[in-house]
Amino acid sequence: MLKRTSSIIRSKQFRVKPVLAFLLLFSFSLTGFTLFSSPVYADEEKPAMRIQISPVENRVTLNANETNEYTFNVDNTGSEGYSFKVYANPYSVLNEQYSPSFSNQNSHTQVSRWITFKNDNGEYSTEATYSVEAGQRKEVTYKITVPSDIPGGGQYAIVFVEAIPKDGNSGGIRTVSRLGLRVFGRTNGETKESAEILNHNMDSFYMSGKIKTSGTVKNSGNADFNAVFKFKVEKIFGGVVYEDSKGYDVLPDTTRNIELTWGETPAFGIYRITSTLNALDQSRSTTKIVLIIPVFMIVILFMLLTITIAWFIILFRKRQAQKSKLII
Repeated sequence: MLKRTSSIIRSKQFRVKPVLAFLLLFSFSLTGFTLFSSPVYADEEKPAMRIQISPVENRVTLNANETNEYTFNVDNTGSEGYSFKVYANPYSVLNEQYSPSFSNQNSHTQVSRWITFKNDNGEYSTEATYSVEAGQRKEVTYKITVPSDIPGGGQYAIVFVEAIPKDGNSGGIRTVSRLGLRVFGRTNGETKESAEILNHNMDSFYMSGKIKTSGTVKNSGNADFNAVFKFKVEKIFGGVVYEDSKGYDVLPDTTRNIELTWGETPAFGIYRITSTLNALDQSRSTTKIVLIIPVFMIVILFMLLTITIAWFIILFRKRQAQKSKLII
């Protein structure tokens, strides 16, 4: 009887221990999950030097022998005060991808020489320096003095706002914080506007990546214009899934490659997509049925097709063998 009782106790102990071990393991797992999955919040630290400007573009009319004043704001969104300088450079592009250039000069960048800035003493010069404390705003005044002899069409410049690093801050390495305000001018001379859409493309099949439409626009006039891309995605049986429209500046005597992308392209689907490109009086539009299918699904379909073909071959040979036996 005692032996039986002790064996029962031992069996209960062995039954209890695994349960206790499981509970302990479960509790530790929860603790670890809590420790590693709990979000950690930290206060965002402001950088010592951070510039913000508004507006970032100014489109103006340039009349011969006329001077006009304009302003923009510089906000110090950093944690420390700093000094900054402002100056104007030419604005042009280097290639069809529109890589900007701030040094090349041509007949359409003369306005960069017509811009001067008002310093704290009320005097105008090609470069001026100001100071702004943390959390404060500085208003900068500049003027454009147009000469009497000016070319027709567009004029383009960029006004740079460049922070001045404090002495001894870089240790031989200088990091420059610089933002730009684009100045797009249109003179009162003869203006010629001419647009040509060289191509307009959109693929019908995607295995990965984002759906996009692209095109190339040429400006053979002497003034800029805005090329507009429109993108509409619909289900096969109706209903708009996505729609977007975006404008692109095309400078005179340049050719620009532009594209519009569906940022939230799904991994799989079949859609009817309409892409339209407009540039002045030119317009091109295309509608395509677009299939999106990932690589792994293609592999699976290929494997299923292979298995199906193999099954038909085996079935065919089996029937042929049965027919040959019947003939014998």
